[in-house]
Amino acid sequence: MNEKKLHIASWVLVGLLLLPMLQQVTGIFHERKLKGAVTEAEYPTWSCEDYFSGSFQDEVGEALNDRTGFRPFFIRLNNQLTFSLFGKAKASGVIIGKDNYMYEMNYILASQGQDYIGDSIIQVRAERLKTIQDYLDSLDKHMVVTFAAGKGSFYPEYFPDRLKVTKTKTNLEAYKAQFDSLGLNYIDFNDWFLQIKDTSQYILYPRTGVHWSFYGMVLVVDSLSNYLQKATGQPFPEFEYGDIKLSRRYKSTDADIEEGMNMLFRVNRDKMAYPKVAYHDEGYDKIKSVVIADSFYWGLHNLGFSRRMFDNGEFWYYYNRIYGTEEVIKIDTIDAFARLKETDVLILMATEATLKRFPFGFVEEIYPKIKADAISEPVSP
Repeated sequence: MNEKKLHIASWVLVGLLLLPMLQQVTGIFHERKLKGAVTEAEYPTWSCEDYFSGSFQDEVGEALNDRTGFRPFFIRLNNQLTFSLFGKAKASGVIIGKDNYMYEMNYILASQGQDYIGDSIIQVRAERLKTIQDYLDSLDKHMVVTFAAGKGSFYPEYFPDRLKVTKTKTNLEAYKAQFDSLGLNYIDFNDWFLQIKDTSQYILYPRTGVHWSFYGMVLVVDSLSNYLQKATGQPFPEFEYGDIKLSRRYKSTDADIEEGMNMLFRVNRDKMAYPKVAYHDEGYDKIKSVVIADSFYWGLHNLGFSRRMFDNGEFWYYYNRIYGTEEVIKIDTIDAFARLKETDVLILMATEATLKRFPFGFVEEIYPKIKADAISEPVSP
């Protein structure tokens, strides 16, 4: 290489090294933001104590590093290479199965019984849920538990060979046995999805997502609304879906695992079904509802199930935060027991991966209040 070419190459190299700094200062190039649980470190507040201890410098370094120009691109590049060359995901808890079927590890463990919490715990929770159901029945209200579908149970054939083990008793099986014995109301969408897996015209569970497909979610809305109308004896708004379009441009949560992996290129995608939906709710005297659920209810909530089917329907996410009100509020800021007595329908929902936590602290808080309320009531002569 002659001196002129070496000189040009040196300046090109310097330019490339300075380009991230230029991007950081000017933001001249548009960068696609990372998805998922990604947060930037904040710049610290100055203090002499932190400066002389070195923590101030460390925090400034973290904040600068998180704002490096083209950082999202380089993260995506690294994630893409890890996936393309080694078939692994640079995302917490994500497992790449056969034919690029993507899982979260806790769904695999739950479907195999590896997270089983034991008969005694489930029995106590089920018995207390039955007490709550009976109490609500006495107030002419309805409670139902809905088991959402789980990807581990739905697609065990695509597990990596290294993760295939002999299945043992699962939390879902134990809960269903207790519910059957006690007479608790429940709907098992996990079993229903398995029954129609081979006959469904459209995909019920996406290859690249952790939740049921948009189409599967629409079936759940239709089924659940029909069930509640029969169970309560109340007329419910009509729900319709149709004009189904197939697309590889995914909507809702159909690619939520893949999106959280933050790669440069999309994984080869199946065509997913996207029906148009409509609620005919004019003129209905709607009843009130509360839904206590994990993330599987988000799709139904965003589709308008609580808002269009009920009057002031609320979503108590993990029995922690309340959605459906004017603003998001924490559960510990309200009298949950009093609110429950004002509602007409209580829906509890969980998928197999969250059943070890089900029903998310609800029983522990409400059961003692129901027992106390029953004791305080005067005995009829």
